Amino acid sequence: MLDYLTKDDLPEGVIDVVDVIGMDAFKSLVKFAGGSNLYIPNEASLVKGVRNRMIRDSFDGDYRKVSRRFGISTAQVRNIVNYKW
Repeated sequence: MLDYLTKDDLPEGVIDVVDVIGMDAFKSLVKFAGGSNLYIPNEASLVKGVRNRMIRDSFDGDYRKVSRRFGISTAQVRNIVNYKW
């Protein structure tokens, strides 16, 4: 039955999701996680690891320059650069 589902059949609360990801992706999401509580992280938490990697890769010894480039404190830069993985 899901194959015959159209946007007109959907409840108002999911229309925005369908508009963003499309009907086919929405149907796949329903098959995968339908009926469950699904947490979708915000963009900032998803890209934090990427930002930290960019900071480590671009670090040239100047904490202040890197902190200005990424808009974070020099203490945060120190923590990121000195963190032992």
